[in-house]
Amino acid sequence: MSLLRGPGPRTRRLAAYLERRERASPARRAAADAAFLQAVERLRAVVYTDTADFTLRTARDGILHFMMVFERAAARVGPRVARHGGRLVKVEADSLLMCFPDVEGACHGVEGVEGLLRELNRGHPANERLHFSYGVGYGAVLELEADLFGLEVNLASKLGEDLARPGEALLTPAATAALPPALRRRAVPHRIVTFGRTPLDIRRLRLRRA
Repeated sequence: MSLLRGPGPRTRRLAAYLERRERASPARRAAADAAFLQAVERLRAVVYTDTADFTLRTARDGILHFMMVFERAAARVGPRVARHGGRLVKVEADSLLMCFPDVEGACHGVEGVEGLLRELNRGHPANERLHFSYGVGYGAVLELEADLFGLEVNLASKLGEDLARPGEALLTPAATAALPPALRRRAVPHRIVTFGRTPLDIRRLRLRRA
């Protein structure tokens, strides 16, 4: 078992670097890290989702029922976000991790996923409907074939899982700063959260609903 998922040249390159780093002296690691990151990091917008009431639903309806309902949506998310230049990077438990070239695409991708959920929920009983919350980040990340790593990935995960309510998309300060003017007007104050000792101005995107 490894932290790194699946094959691919980017994944193999990172795995090889981590092996070399372990053999290097601690004094040399900082300079080597800077050179490696300069070569491989990419600016990306990331979206991390969380499913409302996952634990409660599983306890009530059973894990197989939840898996059936979740798979119904997860299998269709990739094509939907691809319309906005994004890709579904991985499915992890009840969460999705998506990647976009910019924050504008990520916000439209979130609205696309929300539209998909409305379509899939229509006509189904309450225990077969899904609702996601969303965290949106933007910054330098290690983009692998089947995973993403970076501070903004971690922050987006925290926002999506811990702070956002169902149907709500929260943005990190970096994501808000990267919005084009039309979308920035839809990013309204949500709350200040403290990360370490740093206060972060978290914004909520007013989603358009078709």
